[in-house]
Amino acid sequence: MEDMNLLFCAVSAAALDICALVLIIASYRERSTGNKQWKKISADMELVEQGFTYHLGCDEILIGRHASADIRLPDISVSRYHAMLTVADGVWTITDIGSKSGVYVNGNLVKSKKLCENDVITLGNRKLTLRKTVNPKKERRKNK
Repeated sequence: MEDMNLLFCAVSAAALDICALVLIIASYRERSTGNKQWKKISADMELVEQGFTYHLGCDEILIGRHASADIRLPDISVSRYHAMLTVADGVWTITDIGSKSGVYVNGNLVKSKKLCENDVITLGNRKLTLRKTVNPKKERRKNK
């Protein structure tokens, strides 16, 4: 009887291990699929300024000086809540949300503007460039 209990415990443990492995594989595949879909939605873009890269990881991104901003620019020339970045079908749009100094794209004052790769966004004294995400693995391959 005791041998049967040990056998039952061993079989149960093996079944749990198999279930855990299946869940891990399924979640990895789901994350991989989600990442591919997000790259398509976001056009795989990022904001860059001197020494900083801001990953654009959701469909609405608040930019401002306030601590609750998604992209925080701690500069007095930037309003607490300065601009909103949104994306739809791979097209990013920036909208001024009542800033004091305005939002400029490539030197032109805008209220709302669809963005293109390499557009320069000026918020107060800060200049950010929208660009394709740089993949470090691809960069390493190019350098070899």
